[in-house]
Amino acid sequence: MKTIKKSLTGWAGLLGCFVTGKLLVLLFDFPLPGALTGLLLLLTFLILRGQPSPSITAAASPLLKHMSVLFIPAVLGVGLYWDDIAQHSTALIGAIFVSTTVALGLAGMAAEKILNKRIATSK
Repeated sequence: MKTIKKSLTGWAGLLGCFVTGKLLVLLFDFPLPGALTGLLLLLTFLILRGQPSPSITAAASPLLKHMSVLFIPAVLGVGLYWDDIAQHSTALIGAIFVSTTVALGLAGMAAEKILNKRIATSK
């Protein structure tokens, strides 16, 4: 019974973040999708809390186990818009290459900075 209560509480939290994100986008005309805004709210909550909530963990575990199923709509979208993708393939390849290079570079610089701080404080 405790497990069911914990899972339902976690689902309510996840759904609350999702709905709040959707409402914020509708009310304030954010340029982000509502689902992404909800995820950012959840991330903020988890960072402020300092550790994952057991109820959120219980609710998210089944989603994470079957995450590949959640990508089916995206794959179908690629199939639907294949003509547009083929027409703009050069621009898409360039955008993917540039954004991946920038993201990896920034992640590397951030990791180096964090590791250097840890090394300096441990001495």
